[in-house]
Amino acid sequence: MSDATKTYKILKVLNNNVILAYDAAIQQEMVLVGKGVGFGCKADELVEIDLNKIDKSFVTYDQELKNKYLQVIKELNGEVLGIGEEIIAMAEIELGALNPHIHIALTDHIGFALDRLREGLEFTNPFLDEIKILYADEFRLAIKAAELIRARLRVELPETELGFIALHIHSARQNKKISETVKSTFLLKQLVGIVERELKRKIDPQDVSYTRLIYHLRFLFNRMEKNKKVKNPLFDAIRNEFRDSYLLAQKLAKQIEARLNISVNEDELGYITLHLQRLKENIL
Repeated sequence: MSDATKTYKILKVLNNNVILAYDAAIQQEMVLVGKGVGFGCKADELVEIDLNKIDKSFVTYDQELKNKYLQVIKELNGEVLGIGEEIIAMAEIELGALNPHIHIALTDHIGFALDRLREGLEFTNPFLDEIKILYADEFRLAIKAAELIRARLRVELPETELGFIALHIHSARQNKKISETVKSTFLLKQLVGIVERELKRKIDPQDVSYTRLIYHLRFLFNRMEKNKKVKNPLFDAIRNEFRDSYLLAQKLAKQIEARLNISVNEDELGYITLHLQRLKENIL
């Protein structure tokens, strides 16, 4: 056996590119992903695998996570599991390491989505516009995921499902639970709704001012989560000159404080006011 190969016991072949194998050297089950790595393999065989064929591998030493993953393997179709692992491997190559829980959450979601589509059911995604703006890299990967699913399973995922896949990838990228990502995205949607009602105008998500406002609010959330402070030496001037926008900023701040249980300080209020004022000047 050369240095470029290693012997594994094949536990399950998910597809030609993904296998579940046992590495005796570390005494762990692991997922191996690589073009053709599973071709010709059969369960319970000892196989010598060229390490150059392995693009990504996944192994977890967390027993609870391992048990959950092995349960998912029992419940889901092997081809779906294999596609899920290929999508995760592709995402990690492009975006870096993801929280290992994505191996359960994303794959399980894809399986559930495929079941719903076969039954003629489709979930709405009220955050799709925000997801496209905030998580552009993740959404781009979701498009690639849909192309892979279309090629392998001949199933066309609707754009709403691409949004959910992007949310899963973003959550794993940020080491957050999917519920936390959905919560912050939902709050952004609510804040935009408040602005639209106050201005009595529907805001085009393609408008650059809309994008700037969404980005600023998200960065505001991030700063508050990390307890980072910003200084705004022009706060008094901003508040006095753009009084209506300042009052609207206060309404947004109250909603943020109620939902996230934090306090929005005057410096942040000043910056929100400026973004609202720019938005008003562009759309009114």
